[in-house]
Amino acid sequence: MIVIQGHFDVHPDDCAAYEALVVPMQQASSAEEGCVTYVFSKDLEVAGRYRLGECWETDEALKAHFQMPHMATLQAGLKSIRLQEVAVWRYEVTGHSRLM
Repeated sequence: MIVIQGHFDVHPDDCAAYEALVVPMQQASSAEEGCVTYVFSKDLEVAGRYRLGECWETDEALKAHFQMPHMATLQAGLKSIRLQEVAVWRYEVTGHSRLM
């Protein structure tokens, strides 16, 4: 299982445009084969910070995700968004169990 975690710090004047860009991305990505979870959310402590959380069944599913039209749309749209910081990490998970 592949887990992606990260954050995007967005200029305050661009938050509405960023949200309009990532909501369709979240919806389309969540429907992809092999996607377990795909979520953007607002950070509760840092203004303008959006968290990204993804979980993919396989590396192949993640690779296919990068080739999707909605990924190209996101990449193109981000060019007009003032991103102040971006940090995204990939983790390979060998097991999981429910905590609650």
